[in-house]
Amino acid sequence: MPPARATSLAMVGISHPHSSARFRSARTLGVDVVGAWDPDPVALQAFCEEVDTENCALEELLGGPAQGVLVHSKSKDMVSLAERALLADKAVLVEKPGGGDLEDLRHLDRLAQRPGAVVRVGYNFHYAPAMEWARSVLAQNPIGRVSLVRGHGASSRGEHLSAHLNQDADMGGSLWVIGCHVIHLMVDLLGRPEAVRATVTKLPGWSDGTSREDVAALTFLYEDRLATFDFTVHDNGEWFESSEMTLYGDEGQLCFGVLPARGQLLTLKGTDGLPPGRHDWRESSFAVPWTGDPSAFSELPQVGNRTFFDRELAEFVDAIGGSAARGVTARTALDVALVVAAAYESSRHDGQSVPLQPAAG
Repeated sequence: MPPARATSLAMVGISHPHSSARFRSARTLGVDVVGAWDPDPVALQAFCEEVDTENCALEELLGGPAQGVLVHSKSKDMVSLAERALLADKAVLVEKPGGGDLEDLRHLDRLAQRPGAVVRVGYNFHYAPAMEWARSVLAQNPIGRVSLVRGHGASSRGEHLSAHLNQDADMGGSLWVIGCHVIHLMVDLLGRPEAVRATVTKLPGWSDGTSREDVAALTFLYEDRLATFDFTVHDNGEWFESSEMTLYGDEGQLCFGVLPARGQLLTLKGTDGLPPGRHDWRESSFAVPWTGDPSAFSELPQVGNRTFFDRELAEFVDAIGGSAARGVTARTALDVALVVAAAYESSRHDGQSVPLQPAAG
């Protein structure tokens, strides 16, 4: 018989702007979200009115019938709330980056190793149709051996000035909270690098002390390839228009962008079903803008395009029922945190190469 799907979830913490999108994705799947809690009573009430759910005490949700918990608090509180939920025998989906700093992610990884624990981290780009397309194309080996990879990421217009990206307890600003999206894709496709070199800096005249960083350039060192990731808070797009990756092989190149979903392939040799030459791909559905309605519970807008979240919640509820893991694990989120922590350390030492710390220990 197929595994049983989860039938009820609870929302713990609602301050993250993704909270209403994941709530609605759960309901779209036919899963009952029994209520929400947050330490800010004003924001909590606004959230409950927005999504039409119950304002509950934390103990009520953790002691209730919900089989899983969606943790969407401030980063510094994510792991402690996840731990309480796990101790109450709940599965947890923790919004990315999964915690405020490297030690948080190490602790979340340890929690995830406990027998029976179901822990997912909300790196929703993992479920992007463009990423799915890239994986399927690369499986055919149309570009040969890859020597160089480039990723680019950016925050949305003015987002770097928000309190959400400037929490004192977080180990970084926009690079950590938003740049981690594309860094995750790179780690997902390439694996964790051996070392990182980086510059993370403020640019005179571009922003003041209310934000933590303007631009960053990271180099990922692998035994058989080099990867770079550049990031800016000043692309001024709506959200992820410029976020993309390009892989350069000895028999072609592949480039893909997350939203709008798009891909370009140049294959010099071709493969079965792919003749030599250029091939373009676009998502076949109508594009829905990422940014949704203004939020009464967060300073940033709600999410309008729930495609990634719908897929993510489907995997989570299946995992609660015992299906094999297809989502983003705490170990992968820890690898992302290790890369970002190494980047900050390298930048503090004028771009010195910083070996990536072991995930365990």
